[in-house]
Amino acid sequence: MPAPKANVEETMSKRARVFPIAGAGLFLIALAGVGPLAAQDFSYGRRLYQDKAQCSFCHGWAGDGAGEPQSNGGAANLRASKLARDQLIEVIMCGVPGTPMPHFDELAYTDKRCYDMDEAELGPRTPTLPPGSTLQRREVEALADYLLAKIVGRGPVTREECEEMFGQSARSCTGGRP
Repeated sequence: MPAPKANVEETMSKRARVFPIAGAGLFLIALAGVGPLAAQDFSYGRRLYQDKAQCSFCHGWAGDGAGEPQSNGGAANLRASKLARDQLIEVIMCGVPGTPMPHFDELAYTDKRCYDMDEAELGPRTPTLPPGSTLQRREVEALADYLLAKIVGRGPVTREECEEMFGQSARSCTGGRP
């Protein structure tokens, strides 16, 4: 036996009021689950910077251009950089022609993917491969994200950053630099 029309309309009206509330509740639950992701962990990018890509050798542990004493010197001060994410990715992947900045894309100058130039056009100005390891695109993106979150545009090195890197009791953090 079909339900009376009034009951059907009443049931639909109740559902219309309940579903938006349930939908909002599910949205808030999903948002709460994303909370830890919003405070992204940049330890992978930091490891790439310090270890695999060895950026700190030239750019310094803090990205201020004060690399290791045996580096070739003259590295960019990333803390003063104004590069956007896509620009950072390009510089890491392609290096900088005519400078010591290597290219981390193994195939960078085999075609025109970098600056619309290849090795034949650049000749001796072609950036070298890094002394350590090349990087995959996802690694370069993680590295760029780390740089943007922790180094680019940060100004002078702080004591807190030094202690984050070397520990709370590091005597070398007294002036903000080890």
